[in-house]
Amino acid sequence: MSYFGTRVNWEEVDIIWTLEISYLGEVFRFSTITMDLVDGDGKNYPYLSGLEDVVVNSTLQKVGDISAQADSVSMAITFQNLNVAIKQMEGKFLEGSTASIGYALIKNGEIQTQYDDRPIIFKGIITSPNYGHPNRPVGYVEFSIENKALISSQGLLSTIMGPNMYVESVSCSNALYVSPEWPQDKGLVEVQDIHRGKVIPWVFGKLQGVQQSNGDIINIPITPAYVIAYDKSLPTAPCFYLACGHVTNANTIQVYSNSSEEDGAIIKTFVNIDNRTLTYFTLDNASPIPQDVGANSDREVWVEWDDGGAYPNPVGEGDLEGGGDICLWLLSELTTDVDYEAWNALRPLLNQYKFAGYVNDDKITVFQWLQKNIVAYLPISIVNGPNGLKPVLDLFQTVGDVRPRLTIIAGTEFQRAGAVVSLNTPEDVSNHITVRYAMNGVVDDYSTFVQVSNEIPAASTLASISYIAHPKSMISIQRYGRKEKVVSLDFCYDNGTAQRIAQDILEREALPIKSVQYSVSLRYGYLVLGDIIQITDVEIGLDGHHGQIISKVFDEGRWLMDIKIDYNPLRYNRNV
Repeated sequence: MSYFGTRVNWEEVDIIWTLEISYLGEVFRFSTITMDLVDGDGKNYPYLSGLEDVVVNSTLQKVGDISAQADSVSMAITFQNLNVAIKQMEGKFLEGSTASIGYALIKNGEIQTQYDDRPIIFKGIITSPNYGHPNRPVGYVEFSIENKALISSQGLLSTIMGPNMYVESVSCSNALYVSPEWPQDKGLVEVQDIHRGKVIPWVFGKLQGVQQSNGDIINIPITPAYVIAYDKSLPTAPCFYLACGHVTNANTIQVYSNSSEEDGAIIKTFVNIDNRTLTYFTLDNASPIPQDVGANSDREVWVEWDDGGAYPNPVGEGDLEGGGDICLWLLSELTTDVDYEAWNALRPLLNQYKFAGYVNDDKITVFQWLQKNIVAYLPISIVNGPNGLKPVLDLFQTVGDVRPRLTIIAGTEFQRAGAVVSLNTPEDVSNHITVRYAMNGVVDDYSTFVQVSNEIPAASTLASISYIAHPKSMISIQRYGRKEKVVSLDFCYDNGTAQRIAQDILEREALPIKSVQYSVSLRYGYLVLGDIIQITDVEIGLDGHHGQIISKVFDEGRWLMDIKIDYNPLRYNRNV
């Protein structure tokens, strides 16, 4: 069916809630009234009456957050010809059964919704069933449905490289396979033990050619490498350095010491005794970098990756670097509750944010690292929708055009139900944004920056690279004074990404954010959290303004929706 139509077609329309439960190998269907829904092929799906009105209150998380759960829904139903208490005693537990809540529309006694078209607004698992009530039928049961995604607390590095993540677990002499071959005789001396406790790094993204504010492209030391063996039997006395705990797409690297020497090297691989493929390179005594295998040496060796990404993309082609690919891959490692369709729709846009770096923290979990270092700098919220964890693009993002799902004029079907309220205060405003990025491993500091503000310094020779003048910053500074914010990106080496992140922050934080609540006709129930609409409400000055649904609840036959409004005066030709 179509959800669109004239207002007269939707007068006296009512809602019928539906509930499907997968239990005992079959699907039990309940609804507000006894009815049949018919699919496109004419097949009937019978629903048993007894389901009361459902209250599902869903709220969008703030940008950069992951929400693995939503509010639970409590309800009571009666199974026909089924003794719930007996089934529980037989070990056929209702707990953990999947359930989904949707609805159909009815007008003048006729169902307006086909089975295939019924909106599903909540999915989850049944928890805490209460049964065996003395004054109720034996099939009566009260329970909650929770749609919390089952998120694993597994470590990031153990997920990627396995449990043996320490340098001392590497075995050169007993390697299962080496390409190309290295000497397997008594001349090979292993020295991994001098790095005991150090973690083999996971390295990802493109780690080369950082562009400075003056336009120069420079190479910098980025990821650590550890000497693991040397061959005293050869005149060149080559040393073998461990670069990362996995295969890479790179072929050559630039190597640096912490005492300013540098050299080039070729990437090689070997298979460790635990069947893991590790990446290494060799330097000999002809290298400008002095070879040192002493246990108490303070010499450090660092790598810049010349000609390829450091980690192959597990969910696509090429290198793992795009924000969308990183999120989809790591979430799929954590849980089966992933909305792949929603992620695939946004991946091209999110992959414009490119991340890179290395991780050698053996304590951080996948969820912690993803939230702190990737999602926090993407223009999305991650919510647990009916089909699993999905991204919701923010209204104030800068990477693409904001295209509203539909156009609304306030009236009886989309009626303001509350005042315009502020979601933040002037104290939350930031209008002069500096993003520091491209960490140099040797000096342990960032190599360059991007700044978005109300002006470009006159001395800048390449203003478009490091300095961006943004008119929204000017408006904000005129209203609230200069309010600076500095953000440091540990996993960014790309100027374009740093620019996008800086501008995203300015777009979100330069001006106060307002929202308005509307009481909405049933026919707009298909709108979901994160949907962007274009709304005109002349009484409060909205004239084709963009808004984003940030909260939705069913109340007394209508939907209550909180709409975050874009009040950017530059976009709507208003005076500053």
